[in-house]
Amino acid sequence: GGPSVRCVTSSASAPEPPFLVRNDRNDVHVVNCPTVSVLKQAMLELGGVPHICVAGESNAGKSSLINHLLKKQLARASSVAGKTRSVDMLEVNKQLVLTDFPGLPSRDHQVAHIWQTSWQPLVMHYVRHCGPLRAMLYVHDVRWKVSPLVREFVRDVQECGLPVLLVLTKDDHLHEDAKMNGVAEHEQRMKYTRSIRRALEFDGLHEHYTCESSLPAGRRGRRQLLRQIEQLVACDSRFTAAQMLENSAAKKQGREARRLS
Repeated sequence: GGPSVRCVTSSASAPEPPFLVRNDRNDVHVVNCPTVSVLKQAMLELGGVPHICVAGESNAGKSSLINHLLKKQLARASSVAGKTRSVDMLEVNKQLVLTDFPGLPSRDHQVAHIWQTSWQPLVMHYVRHCGPLRAMLYVHDVRWKVSPLVREFVRDVQECGLPVLLVLTKDDHLHEDAKMNGVAEHEQRMKYTRSIRRALEFDGLHEHYTCESSLPAGRRGRRQLLRQIEQLVACDSRFTAAQMLENSAAKKQGREARRLS
């Protein structure tokens, strides 16, 4: 793959390893938190490093994305809805915690009841009370419409002051839809992206992603997302992280405007 992301944080007591997330041999410690009491204990134990959480509907590609980022088979990628049944904290190289949320109920509503009664309260407790949490990656299949539940969840998270980076997955499947609709692939991507952003009332930063490392877009997407995570981890608060994402979004929109002009 491409170059790993350099860690920009430093410690006075001991030299940090040179990479935040490596291309191989990432040291990952997983803590499963199925209850609020276990979650509180884990937040205490892992409170010394920055956190980034990852959310998305079941089967949107959330687990595959985490595995692709870390180059490890850790999160349980599956076509069975609700495979992640707890808030799972992944301590990466003792420098970062990636927190994997249970999947939101997807269009078949397989896990709607357990989401509302068990998982959502757990997730929102973490969002509200985890001090080192800097941002959420919200993972959405680029081909899917936005459900009212997803819109409400993203809004609730943003109202807690947590900035959101929208990651649009399954980018490598776009050519099938584009062919079926008789349009160019980039036009199909733009149409879907506009629709998702409008439905979420989202004006922040989005990234397109594919977990296919054999494709240049897969390798490029991983590098870009790791760069964003590196910058978020270097922020000292949610407010600073929100400013960083706003600046990145403005630059991206400026580049796209110049390209279209």
